[in-house]
Amino acid sequence: MSGLPGRAPESHEGAPPCPVHPYGFHARPRVRPAGSASVFRDASPIGLPARCPQLEHELDEADREVDFIDELWMRERAARGFGLTLLGVALVAAVVAGLVLGSAGTGAVVASVLVGGAVVVGLDRADRAIHRERLRRVRDWHRRVGTPR
Repeated sequence: MSGLPGRAPESHEGAPPCPVHPYGFHARPRVRPAGSASVFRDASPIGLPARCPQLEHELDEADREVDFIDELWMRERAARGFGLTLLGVALVAAVVAGLVLGSAGTGAVVASVLVGGAVVVGLDRADRAIHRERLRRVRDWHRRVGTPR
């Protein structure tokens, strides 16, 4: 034994590593068993893994395509949500309240409000980008598995 860890399934003999996912992504099964709330295990903020041949094969083998089509339908119709934006607003309000209660100068309060506003705008843009990518992935998976009738 060389002392090196065993190879991940994604690098078996002759197969190139997954061009879509980082090394180690396919080290464990990504499709959850039947009866789970979601079909894929994915911890990304987008909530759906990008398509790749290995995931498509795993989905076929698990025979959960109908469940996945239903999940995609739900995700496609879900509202965007404003989680990051609301978090930013709450953080800015807490910092400004702390400065006001701490008797900070007016300049510091105004500067923190301006910087906080820029942070909230940035978080809102990130929230939109995540939602746009989620919808792009939903539509990409729909091309593979179909759409609900």
